[in-house]
Amino acid sequence: MIIPFTQKTNIPILGISGITRSGKAMISNIVSTFDRVEKSNVDVILEQFYYLYRTKNLDKKTAIYLIRKNLNLFFYYNSLGRNVNFRKSDFTSIFNYHNPKLYLRRTSNLKEGDFVFKNNKSLVPLMLHNGLQNIDIIFEALPGIKIIEMIKNPVELVYSWIQKNYGEDIYKKPRIYVLTMKYQNNIYPYYAKGWESKYKKMNPYDRAGEMIIKLINERNRTYNRLSINKKKKLLIIHFDDFVTNTYKNLIKLKKFLKRRQTKFTKKTLKKHKCPRIISKNDYMKKKTFLKKKLSRTIYDKIILLEKKYFKSAKNEKNANL
Repeated sequence: MIIPFTQKTNIPILGISGITRSGKAMISNIVSTFDRVEKSNVDVILEQFYYLYRTKNLDKKTAIYLIRKNLNLFFYYNSLGRNVNFRKSDFTSIFNYHNPKLYLRRTSNLKEGDFVFKNNKSLVPLMLHNGLQNIDIIFEALPGIKIIEMIKNPVELVYSWIQKNYGEDIYKKPRIYVLTMKYQNNIYPYYAKGWESKYKKMNPYDRAGEMIIKLINERNRTYNRLSINKKKKLLIIHFDDFVTNTYKNLIKLKKFLKRRQTKFTKKTLKKHKCPRIISKNDYMKKKTFLKKKLSRTIYDKIILLEKKYFKSAKNEKNANL
């Protein structure tokens, strides 16, 4: 029997995972200022493979092959200066990295070959949307990967998703990165798989709320199933705690990554307004907004998750004192 195969490599990948709008870009940009860490990266095509596996549209062997193959080529092209992002406003742009000349030199270097896989000493941050929900297949495909999981207050997430119109009928657009699925001539995000009829009947506000509820519950269940050894490959960062207690969290990052911050770290922290005080008044306005817009059932579930979030953040903070 012939099966798809690609060689495993020792690419030092750091997955920056989390639900959309949870602070992944911020952490990725900050981590990229550490010594021996490359610029921020994202590869939404790679994400499609673990989405397709999760929704049972792709078998495990093929999913593992595609994840590894895609990552090998991504790393190779990145090392040669191919597919370099020059768009200054993007968080993955070389101009948002402290040393853009590194990538400019690569574009003019004519040398090619497997040598790049032998000299890969720098950590490569790679954004992974909903990585923890799909961590089993990711760990199997990439056993050497480390993951930073960004966790954000569910109230903030739902409010942000509503502001971004994620509960609207936007999923026919060709630029949508998330896996989309067809159900009764309607196009939905894969988050709606298994409750498509319910999704269709909901208003956009409740859709956003229900999607966040399911994503958070899936993430928590998956994390709780992990072995102690696999949990050691994960660093959980609560967004609120990071932006208010930034320097304590930097110590956690340094220990986890075994890398030091540099003189560029402080500038990037300032750019992302870290540390900062979170406005309680603004937060209460968001809760009031959600209470008006969401159904009672959805709102109560979000508030329950909010309580669990604060408890989890407090426990994490106390564990690192």
